[in-house]
Amino acid sequence: MKLEEIYEQWEKDSFIDELILDDESLKIPKLHFKYLRYYNNENLLYLKMLSDFKKIKQEKRDFYLYGQTQETLKKGWVLPPQGKILKSEIPDYLEGDVDLIDMTLKLSYQIEKVNTLKAILDMIKNRGYQIKESIEFKKFMAGNG
Repeated sequence: MKLEEIYEQWEKDSFIDELILDDESLKIPKLHFKYLRYYNNENLLYLKMLSDFKKIKQEKRDFYLYGQTQETLKKGWVLPPQGKILKSEIPDYLEGDVDLIDMTLKLSYQIEKVNTLKAILDMIKNRGYQIKESIEFKKFMAGNG
C-alpha cells in the first residue's frame, strides 16, 4: 500500500456527517478494524525490511572487510579500486553504499506509512468523543443543554 492510498482512504473515512451522528458513532469499530489491519500489515512489513537491512549491512561490512566471494560476485557487488579496505574506513563505505542507501530510503518511507496509520488510529480513538461533543453542542444550541 502506498502512502498516497492511505491518504485517499482517510480523506474519505475521516468525514463525519453531522446529520447522522448516531450512524457515524456506529462506524467507529469498523474504521478501527480497517486501519488497525493496515497498521499491523505495514508494521510487520517494516520489521521484515529492517531485518533484511541489518542482514545486508552485515554482509556488506564483511564484503568490504574480507573482499569478494563467489556469492558477492553473483550479487554484482564490486570492491573499490584499491580492493579490500581498512576496518576504520568501513563505516564511510557503508554510509555511501548505494544498496544500503536505497534500503534506508525504503525503510524511511515505510516508517512514514506506519506513523501515518498510528496517527489515524489515534484520531479514530478520539472520534467517539468528537461525536459526543458535537451532540452536546447541538443540544445546547437547541436550548436542551
